[in-house]
Amino acid sequence: MARSDTSPLRRTFPVPGGPPVRLRMAVPSDRALLTRLLERRGLPAGALELKRLLTFDPARRHVLCALAPLDGGEVLAGVGAIDFGADAPDVLVIDERFAPGLGDVLSRVLIERSRARRAA
Repeated sequence: MARSDTSPLRRTFPVPGGPPVRLRMAVPSDRALLTRLLERRGLPAGALELKRLLTFDPARRHVLCALAPLDGGEVLAGVGAIDFGADAPDVLVIDERFAPGLGDVLSRVLIERSRARRAA
C-alpha cells in the first residue's frame, strides 16, 4: 500500500477481495455498533473495554472504525486502535465476512498514522 493510500485526508480505502471501506475516528455513540461487532466475533464486550476504546485522547491515540457498505447502509466491519509512536495496533477486531482483507488495510493505516504523528 503506497503512502498516498494511507493519507489522513483519505476517507475511503480499497480492500482487496471486498468493497471499499470508510474509515473514521470512533465516537462514544458507536457503543452499540462496537458491541455488535465484538459479539459477532465471539469476544466479550465488557463496559470497561468499550469505554477504553471509545474514550481516548486523539492527541495520543487513534481509534478507527471501518464501515463497509451493506444493503444500502453501512456495517461496522472492524475497529482498530494504536497509541502514537507504537509499532503495531494494540486492538484490531475485524469481521472479514463484510470486507475480506480489511485487517491488513486497517493495520497499515493505523501504523502509518502513528508513524506520521511520531515524525511530526
